[in-house]
Amino acid sequence: MVRVAFLWHMHQPLYRDPLDGTVILPWVRLHALKDYLGMVRLLDETPSVHVTFNLVPVLVDQVEACARGEADDPHQRASMVPAAEMDEAQRCAALKWLFMAQEQNLIGRHPRFKELLAKRGPRKDEGALRAAVLHFSVPDLLDLQVLAKLAWFDLEWQEKDPAVHALAAKGRGFTEADKRVLAEREQALLGEILPAYRRAADRGQVELSATPYYHPILPLLCDTDAHREAHPEAPVPRRFRHPEDALDQIQRAQARHVEAFGRPPVGMWPSEGSVSEEAVLQMARAGLRWTASDEAVLERSLRSTLQRDPAGVAQPVDMLYRPWRRDTEAGPIALFFRDHTLSDLIGFTYSHHAPEEAAADLLHRLRQVGESWRGTGLAGDPVVGIFLDGENAWEHYRDGGRAFLRAVYRGIAQDPVLKAVTLSEALEGEALRPLARVFAGSWIHADFSVWIGHADDRRAWELLGDARDALTAHASAAPAEKRDQAWESYRAACGSDWCWWYGDDRHSENDYEFDRLFRRFLQSVYLNLGRPVPEALLETIISTRRFEAPARMPRGPVRPTIDGVLGDGEWDAAGVHRAGRAGSMGRAGHGVSAIRFGLGDGTLYVLVETSAPAEAVLASSEVVVTVGSVRYRVGGSSRTLLREERNGEGWVARPSAARAATGAVLEMGVPLSEIPGHDRGRLELRVALRSGETEVERHPEVAPLKIPLEVPR
Repeated sequence: MVRVAFLWHMHQPLYRDPLDGTVILPWVRLHALKDYLGMVRLLDETPSVHVTFNLVPVLVDQVEACARGEADDPHQRASMVPAAEMDEAQRCAALKWLFMAQEQNLIGRHPRFKELLAKRGPRKDEGALRAAVLHFSVPDLLDLQVLAKLAWFDLEWQEKDPAVHALAAKGRGFTEADKRVLAEREQALLGEILPAYRRAADRGQVELSATPYYHPILPLLCDTDAHREAHPEAPVPRRFRHPEDALDQIQRAQARHVEAFGRPPVGMWPSEGSVSEEAVLQMARAGLRWTASDEAVLERSLRSTLQRDPAGVAQPVDMLYRPWRRDTEAGPIALFFRDHTLSDLIGFTYSHHAPEEAAADLLHRLRQVGESWRGTGLAGDPVVGIFLDGENAWEHYRDGGRAFLRAVYRGIAQDPVLKAVTLSEALEGEALRPLARVFAGSWIHADFSVWIGHADDRRAWELLGDARDALTAHASAAPAEKRDQAWESYRAACGSDWCWWYGDDRHSENDYEFDRLFRRFLQSVYLNLGRPVPEALLETIISTRRFEAPARMPRGPVRPTIDGVLGDGEWDAAGVHRAGRAGSMGRAGHGVSAIRFGLGDGTLYVLVETSAPAEAVLASSEVVVTVGSVRYRVGGSSRTLLREERNGEGWVARPSAARAATGAVLEMGVPLSEIPGHDRGRLELRVALRSGETEVERHPEVAPLKIPLEVPR
């Protein structure tokens, strides 16, 4: 008998901005629609097939928020605004967000969706989107809004839900009423997810395991020098060593699991399969029975190399296909190590093959493990661990992977030499062999290079360490609620996903959003402690690519009257940067919404639009306009304009002939002669909103506006 232990790891990081509460990326909701419910419901067809689902607590939190309708992400906003009422910015947002789906299988499944993508074109920069929206009618936008949701719906839910099935069959010509129907069915699906997992666990078909709460890399949280176990000469950041924080994340995960599912997890998949001696000790200390990692970590722990025989079976066969035991000072804990080859075949290869053929290949490989085991005369049964991401792979399968999984599960259920078991079931009757040591590594290359190997990663760890030091020094003096918020923001900043995207090894179109979220979590630590936010947290950590601020450049000279009123036509030729979304003050009706800028008569003109009248905003806050090495501050009851110039010791007040006026908007005129370097071809401009000494918004965030000094005529 070959015991097959599937572990499907379900994870998304915390996408809610800690400072303004907005959800900045839609992946929890979209993956919830596409995969989370279908993955567990599929098991209803084969009751004898048992599997392990690893649900990360921070994902559980967000799935619950989605089910309550409290996850208003940008994709959701773009899909629900009435199409006939969209302004230009909302239309551009729709064309940016609503096509964020796998082109071949999600978009390509719907001919009208594919047609709309061709109309938009491949470019997603602001200029291209502004040009493309001119070709989108209200019916086009309505079809886009409905199809952008429909494409993510679980296919079997689509088939069985009459309302969703009817919309899929309709294909085009959707109405606002159709949008409302689809939104209602979306909420119904989202509300089914966590109860379905709990029911599957209650009937014993599914084991639910957990990961440390915010998905940190446990060995690095314990000690960043763990990276040097695999790379003794590697550069490392200023040492970060907080095993107590690792235990805290484990224990909080256990408590949240009880709250969500009624019982504590027996085992734990550590984030990214990352283990070390210290990390395993902390899991044992928390009372966990098992944990797991990758076969390469086992090889390095044993200082022995696995070989693949002609059938692809790892040899020696009893090295990988049995759980091990690490005896720690806190007690023993079992360790499973996954078959890397089989796991990656599902994750990256089988999607390119016919589902039945791929399933047959996997089943054949599993039987080959059994034959090899029996051929050596070993007692007992082998355990084949297949552990991988339970959501990202399926968009590359034409039907979301359901035909493949169905064929695999049925094949196992019908085969007398195969049995699918949970990881806890795989321990039953096993006399575990002791493992003398656990090598510090992850399921990627048996090291931590992805999270600490690049200079940007190391900079992130140093900023995390600074925030941790601030908590040690100042948390006790903060009010209890603020102290708790500071700690929670720090815990979220420990998540693995932020450093996943730093460096030159991985990129996505959301790199900056991940970078920004990491820095916002750390900013929240300082703000809740009542401490100034370090300047380093206000600029991107990313050094591997250059960012350009989205803006329309000036189309001619401007000569506005500086009176605090957006007069008819006087700013028409100006450049414009529209804030992607207002920050924390914006949620209260006071954020910066747009910046207009232009040149005329030897003067730089700047207009700042705010969500509320500027005169109201500036009664309690301050706008800071920075141009190169000088800045202009306007705010407070006096509305005084102050010019400051940066030198080696900070900002120093200087005289100024600049003018400013506040009313509905803030208008400012700055003589170019006051700006050092104004004759070098362009100016770099930024606008910040400050409350006291705290900068709460910065626009543009990604990079300064670069204003050419050659004015079009």
